[in-house]
Amino acid sequence: MSQQTTSPSAEVAAVLAAVEAFDWTTVSHAYGDATDLPEMLRALALDEDTGPDSAAGDLWGSICHQGTVYSASAAAVPFLAGLAVAGAAPMECFWLLGAMAESEDTAPGAEEDVRNAVRAEVDRLLSFATHPDAEVRQAAVHAFGQARTADVLPTLRAVLERDSTPVVRAEALIALVRCDAPEQAALIAAAYDDVATEVRLASVFAAFDAGLPWDDRVQQVLLSVDGLDDIGSSLHDGHRHEPLSWVVGELCDAGHGAAAAGLVLEAADRADGDISAVLWAATQACEASRVATELLRPLAEKHVDSAEGRWLAETIGSRADSTPAPRPLVLTFDQPLLPGAAPDLGIEELRERAATALPDDGLTTPDIDRKLMVAATLWERTADPAPMVGAVSEAAERLSGRESFIWGYERASAARTAARLGPAAAPLEAALRTFLADPIALAASATALVRAGCELDADDVAMRLAAQAGEYRDEDTVTALATLAPLLSPASVQRWREVIDQDERLVGRGVQKSAVAADEQFRADLLAALGSAARR
Repeated sequence: MSQQTTSPSAEVAAVLAAVEAFDWTTVSHAYGDATDLPEMLRALALDEDTGPDSAAGDLWGSICHQGTVYSASAAAVPFLAGLAVAGAAPMECFWLLGAMAESEDTAPGAEEDVRNAVRAEVDRLLSFATHPDAEVRQAAVHAFGQARTADVLPTLRAVLERDSTPVVRAEALIALVRCDAPEQAALIAAAYDDVATEVRLASVFAAFDAGLPWDDRVQQVLLSVDGLDDIGSSLHDGHRHEPLSWVVGELCDAGHGAAAAGLVLEAADRADGDISAVLWAATQACEASRVATELLRPLAEKHVDSAEGRWLAETIGSRADSTPAPRPLVLTFDQPLLPGAAPDLGIEELRERAATALPDDGLTTPDIDRKLMVAATLWERTADPAPMVGAVSEAAERLSGRESFIWGYERASAARTAARLGPAAAPLEAALRTFLADPIALAASATALVRAGCELDADDVAMRLAAQAGEYRDEDTVTALATLAPLLSPASVQRWREVIDQDERLVGRGVQKSAVAADEQFRADLLAALGSAARR
């Protein structure tokens, strides 16, 4: 780290003195104890380097770690604002303030605190909207927009109207919408015809932010922007640095797969030279939308000789008219343990291991996995339900109060183990009912409860499963739907039919190039699980 040799100005020194006086033991950041923040803030104030290994990089990693903010983030806001006002690294201070105010991913204790802290500093920062350095102006305008307060509206309007740098004006338009400017629709419509490509692209982003309808006018504005990716990257919206792909994703998420495909096809027709960005957007459309897949199939066939075209063709796979045959509907929890998965131990040693308590401290997921596997092995070899009941009960007790998604998968595993028992799992009813509150364990727990003969609100569970279809273990969902199907009301069956027939794909994760085929298989499996209930 290269330190400046000159002493800080009196203004910077005053801010750093206030930093030292603050009690940092009362807050925490991404790595816990925040008592190292004074050193980071001092280094930021005295260091001209802003690379990833610089003082700024260290500070970002601590108080805005991968977009997450903390109690120390809120505490740092007035000091970052003070450094900016004092002339120390103003651009970096504003980028940090904007990114922290934008965050919706907050650690416990930081909810809304960071954005409120930025709002509290706005008045003394507004003059930066006319700073002589355009990069500083852009960073400041972005931060004002993320503060989402009406207090900045007059300043943002002035920037949009008068600033000489197009990217700063573009940032101001987006910020005005974020701050809910009353005249935002008129501002966006005017920006559609702006001579600056940066402002026209910003008008498309702003139209989505404002909830305006997608139509041919907006599509033509987007396609009028040459160098989309370069201009998108110049705006401080990291998730929109590939504008065509971003717009395609937004359209698909809103259920407009056909419109997304139409946009891609027109972009391909108008492309001059490199079409890789268009083909990448087409791939994303196919992974998200069923109707877009068939509309874009000819595009994949036309460009199959290029790497991006082959990727698109592999993503789409076989034609939709070759619908996958449903796999034999096997309740997955009844499948025998995989060869080699079960411990190769004698019955007595298995019983001894099953009786060994889970650790009180330092519990890990492998601890629970091993316990459940031993119990399942005993069940297969002896048909004695006691070890299984004991293992699931103990696992449920140890998992109580543990909220991380990792523990959700352990709850699902415990419920899956209980479901093997059928009616013999009845003593586990209380534990299984607590698992129903965990969306990851919902499907497996519902299956176990029904098979144990316990009362269950099948319609409620089915509706909750429909709302999260494709988010967790697909095989758990299929098994649960098959188990619940005979108990469902016509309204629940209709809801599931709507889910199965919707344009949005149910499978949007896993290895790329497999989403389309996996979605088609999942749909076929769900239809088989719904079975005769779907024909009522």
